Amino acid sequence: MSYAQDTASEAGDDMFRSPAAAAAGAGTSRETGAEASMRGAGGSSAFQGRKGASALESADTSVGRGWGRGPVPVDRRKYRYDVRRGKTLPALPFSASKSDRMDAEDAGDLLDRIHAAFGINRETEDRIQAFNNALFLEHTLNGASLLQPGRGILKAGGVQFDVQIVKSVLGVDQRRFFRAYADDIAELNKKVLQEFDPMDPESAEIYGQMSQIAVERGLVKFPHLIHDSADAGVTLSNDERNALIASKRYTLRANVNNVDKVPTHNDARMEYEAGVTTQNSQT
Repeated sequence: MSYAQDTASEAGDDMFRSPAAAAAGAGTSRETGAEASMRGAGGSSAFQGRKGASALESADTSVGRGWGRGPVPVDRRKYRYDVRRGKTLPALPFSASKSDRMDAEDAGDLLDRIHAAFGINRETEDRIQAFNNALFLEHTLNGASLLQPGRGILKAGGVQFDVQIVKSVLGVDQRRFFRAYADDIAELNKKVLQEFDPMDPESAEIYGQMSQIAVERGLVKFPHLIHDSADAGVTLSNDERNALIASKRYTLRANVNNVDKVPTHNDARMEYEAGVTTQNSQT
C-alpha cells in the first residue's frame, strides 16, 4: 500500500481531488515530524486561511491580541482629549492652593509690605526677626478677628510699633495671612513657653496669658497651639489635630452665632409671644 493510500480518509478524500493532485500525492514521500513543522511554520500548511495567512498566526503581526474584554474605555463625556497618551508622556509638576490660607509667596510679599510700612526692612536681620516674633505673639494672644479695634503695641528690640498699622496692611486677609505662618507661630509659642522665667515679670505675664487661653480652649496639653490659625499647620500630629477639633467644638458650642442659627418653630412662637407682650405693655 502506498503512502497516499495509507493517508486517505474513509470518507474518500481522493474523490474530490483532481488527477494532477492525486498523481502528486502519490509521488510524495513520507515527511518527518521536524520537516512538517518547518513546512507549517513557513506558511504552506494545509490549514491555510482565506487571506493566505496561517490560522495559527495573526494576519497583522503589529497588532497584539489577547483574551478578555480589554481595558476600560475612557469616558468621552468627561475628557475630550487622549487620556492614555497624557498618562504615558513625562509627567509635569502640578499643585493647588487652599482657599483658607495664603500661598507662601503671597504671604511673604505681604509680610515684606508690613516691614516696609514700619521701615524695618532696611534693618539688620536680628531686628527683623524680633519684629516677626512680636507680630506672631500678638496674634497668639489676641487672634485675628476683624472685629477687634486693633489696640495694642508690638515691642521688638526696645522699639514699639502700632498694631493698627499691621491691621490696615492686612485688611480682610488677616486670617489667611496668619494661617500661612501657622507652623512658625507654633514654634515661637514653644520657645516662649520653654523660656518662661518666673523671676521676670514680663515673661511671667505672657506665660500666664498663654496658660489662660490654653485652659479656656481645652488645650492644656498643647498650649503652643492656642493661636487661631493653629489648625492650618502642616506638621501637626494626629493627637494635636484631634485636640484642635475638640477645642473648636467646645468654643463654637459655648458661643452661639445667632446670624447662622437656623430658626425653628419654637423660636418663631417665642418671638410672636414676645411681640404680643410688648404690644400689651405699650397699650
